[in-house]
Amino acid sequence: MMASERAEIDSAAALWLERMRGPVQDSAIAASFDAWIAEDPRHVESYALMASLWQSEGFAQAACATRAGNDNGGDHEDGEGGPRARANRRWFGLVAGLAALAAVVPLAQGLFAPTHTYEAPWGTTREIVLADGSHIQLSGGSRLSVRLTPWSREADLEKGEAFFDVAHEALRGFAVEAKGARVEVLGTAFDIDVLAGGRREVRVYRGLVEVAGESGAWRLPAGTGLVLEGAHVRSLEGIGGDRPGWLDGWFDAQDTRLDRLIERLNRTARIPVVLDDPQLGELRVTGRFEMDSPQEIVETLAAIHDLSWSREEGRYRIGRQ
Repeated sequence: MMASERAEIDSAAALWLERMRGPVQDSAIAASFDAWIAEDPRHVESYALMASLWQSEGFAQAACATRAGNDNGGDHEDGEGGPRARANRRWFGLVAGLAALAAVVPLAQGLFAPTHTYEAPWGTTREIVLADGSHIQLSGGSRLSVRLTPWSREADLEKGEAFFDVAHEALRGFAVEAKGARVEVLGTAFDIDVLAGGRREVRVYRGLVEVAGESGAWRLPAGTGLVLEGAHVRSLEGIGGDRPGWLDGWFDAQDTRLDRLIERLNRTARIPVVLDDPQLGELRVTGRFEMDSPQEIVETLAAIHDLSWSREEGRYRIGRQ
């Protein structure tokens, strides 16, 4: 490949790197980037090199030197020393610096990184530490797939609930797909719950996330959340603490359907709970429940709604009187 062609690819990679550094990307830009990165294997290689160089000490020193050199001009708007000209020289200087450093910095690892799948059996929880330093807690009955590349961090929560404490990076964001909803961040802590019937709940405990669903997109700061169920969307407020209660064995029900409370309980309970009549799942309950004590919860639910309960065949059964 000719030097001019390599320089052109490296320049384009550096431009894409700058665009993709934002916390949330416009869908059109993301689609254009995907098309560019898949167009030529050399694009993948160049972008990975730019990504690895962006946070390197050598690049930081080169950027400082370039900035110092370009700031020694006049202040004329359109002259060679004006702000616009200095900005252009600074940018092309940084691109050139990246391209020069590319010759001596090893290719970023994981260009064709595999997808890793994690599961937590019913009645248990599982902690995962990713290579980037992010921590994930999976609730029982959950399944999560993760793929880390030099330019992206992508996860897919296929079912269950997961709490994400994402390591902040200047370059790569972190995106989670959850049954048609997409949550995107740079570095933050949030919880996603995928429930039966297509219901998804997102709660933010630190930072800012963007949630995109069937009917729009929303930005959620810490202390807020969102419930998505088909085209219906409902906001959640007053989310306190720095982590969800289920990590400490508690669940706070607020006018919660009985079947959804039991679904959450069964994720960690070693003895499952079933309803004899599915219509009982429409009953509502409010309160704070200790998920490590399923029999106490069953007794409480039965008392609240005048139901009967029994333990048989390795499970708790709730039915009508």
